[in-house]
Amino acid sequence: MSAGRRARTRRGVADVVTYAALLLACGFVLLPIVWALSTSVKLPQEIHAGPHWWPHAPTLHNYLGGALGAKFQRYIANSLLVAAATLALSVGLAVHAAYAVARRRFFGKNVLLFLIWATIMIPGVSVVVPLYTLSVDVGLYDTYAVLVLVYAAWLIPTLIWLLRGFVAAIPPSLEEAALVDGCTKLRAFYLVVLPLLRPGLGAAAVLVFVTIWNDFLIGFALTLSDEHRLLQVGLQAFVTEGGIDWGPMMAATIFALLPAGLLFTFLQRAFIQGVTGGAVKG
Repeated sequence: MSAGRRARTRRGVADVVTYAALLLACGFVLLPIVWALSTSVKLPQEIHAGPHWWPHAPTLHNYLGGALGAKFQRYIANSLLVAAATLALSVGLAVHAAYAVARRRFFGKNVLLFLIWATIMIPGVSVVVPLYTLSVDVGLYDTYAVLVLVYAAWLIPTLIWLLRGFVAAIPPSLEEAALVDGCTKLRAFYLVVLPLLRPGLGAAAVLVFVTIWNDFLIGFALTLSDEHRLLQVGLQAFVTEGGIDWGPMMAATIFALLPAGLLFTFLQRAFIQGVTGGAVKG
């Protein structure tokens, strides 16, 4: 066998192994989702009868009682509201901070950056009790405001790290040209730099939305009433003293997966380019 043929054979075997590993990983990840989808269209007696993949009498009753119920729709609206407010606050602050650390030199800059980024390493569970106590003391417990403030404080260090690379990749000569034309530094930032940061801002927006949409810990610790409860916390309502209402819970879970899944499906290229581009350029 020639050397070229042996090389092609090795490449073919490597491709087969690679695709097999990817398929195995996809199956491992998708298996719980498929099982949840199967459970969401089963009748209660069929769910408790024993494990089987395909329902004998598929029904949409669980979706009517779970995903389309008034309480669950309230949880979705709360999550969207908190995500939108947090997005505006966190990205608005982070983009200005990222510009400052990328373009300006000031005393203690590296120390300040180290302290900001060190907060990323702090486990969220370790600060839940202090956050709860503080929110009660200042009268913000069980409000939208405390959720927005805590999520923004949690995400801003990561967003600064992400956006700093994009700012550093923009040639300073573009801002200098704007200054020569009569723009102030702030006006040059808004008219020249900010429009060029759209890929990074898109990646930041996806990161903020997915983080809040999937979070349970902060929403559970800082809210109590259904009026302010977020989506992932609302799913816990299906777990009662009498047992777990598996059908509606799985239906609500499948419904909860859709927004984040669709968002990432349509914006995955921009998100991956944003994250990798910001990391490499920084």
